[in-house]
Amino acid sequence: MDLFSCVELFLSALILCGGGFFTFYLKGFFFLHPVKTAREMFKKSEKNGISPLRALSASLSGTLGVGNIVGVAVALILGGAGALFWVWASALISMVLKYCEITLGVKYRKKSGTGFAGGPMHYMSEGLRSRAGTFFAFVFCTAGVISSFALGNIVQVSAASDAASIIFGADKIVFAAVLSGTVGLVALGGFERISRVTSILLPLMSGVYLVLCAAIILREISIIPKITASVFEGAFSANSAVGGVLGFLLSGAFSQGVAKGTFSHESGSGTSPMAHANAQTDSPARQGLLGLFEVFADTIIMCTLSAYVILIAWEKGICEEGGMALVLRAFGTELGTWAEYVVGAAIVLFAFSTVICWAFYGKTCLAYITSSKKAERIYILLYLAFCIFGAALSQDIVWKTADAAVALMTATNMPALFLLRREIKEETKTLF
Repeated sequence: MDLFSCVELFLSALILCGGGFFTFYLKGFFFLHPVKTAREMFKKSEKNGISPLRALSASLSGTLGVGNIVGVAVALILGGAGALFWVWASALISMVLKYCEITLGVKYRKKSGTGFAGGPMHYMSEGLRSRAGTFFAFVFCTAGVISSFALGNIVQVSAASDAASIIFGADKIVFAAVLSGTVGLVALGGFERISRVTSILLPLMSGVYLVLCAAIILREISIIPKITASVFEGAFSANSAVGGVLGFLLSGAFSQGVAKGTFSHESGSGTSPMAHANAQTDSPARQGLLGLFEVFADTIIMCTLSAYVILIAWEKGICEEGGMALVLRAFGTELGTWAEYVVGAAIVLFAFSTVICWAFYGKTCLAYITSSKKAERIYILLYLAFCIFGAALSQDIVWKTADAAVALMTATNMPALFLLRREIKEETKTLF
């Protein structure tokens, strides 16, 4: 096992242990009071500005997409049908971390010229009130900037350009250049424009994808009980457990048909608070509840439907080595070639939404390190240039850089959540 595999396993254990601790510490309130949780979660805000749900759509755009469509295929290839059980278990255990970090992110946010500025860097420096907190905030932001180029940009552009080339025959560099220009038009408009675009794009593409999945599942409803039984029967083999947990914690993108991994829904890594901090809400805990829904939609719904489509394809003898090829073949065989075009378009648009969201994350992290407008302009220009380079660069070093950066973000964020656990509990008591 190499160094990066050890890092991934360590962080898997860190997130699962952290999720287990906070679920116990907060007395599993969202499990014990599901109706009240849902009611508070979607309670309408009386304030004008960016609504809680628009902030949610922007945050979801950073996690929901190609990883959920093809990343789940990687989990199944690694661990078989039983891996899906561990996808469910891991999501339920770690979803509380998203609640915790968003709650703190909203509580410690600060007014900015365009709205609010928030994220782990603020609750690390202001909440911990120590030199160590300030230092870790700086480390987190540095890792965030690096990760925006690798995970949020190059990896996504590579997946989108591969899909555009395979499905539509587009030239990768030309496609990446067009994507770069479009990203620039949206990202330069700040969080207001980003959230407006994602609030339209994400529900539309998610809805189309979910309808296609549902159509296949309903068409093959007779074999669903058999497939479900195989999920539970294979859940406790060593291979399935490892594949499922890694597949959940790692999101899939593709280089020459080989899936590379990084975190799927980013619970514990500290990215979502930067988006949710912009919501117009008086209750940090209520906004935090949307983090629970974020993980549920990202993993329990999207990953499960994707998994069943793939398992149906396997049941019919369709086998592909690469995650992307497997997904496209599964849809194409069941619904026709047109479905491959639709899914290919979905991959492109999901990747686009992730790239614009991570542009905001990277810029937010940079703004904490320096207030220089020149540095911000240079960052945006480099980010757009990397969109073009991402279609041609070798993915091996990029994925290792992304894994290391996200690992560093998570390793600095998780201790801060633990040290501020009493504040999280007090905020939770305001609703429960």
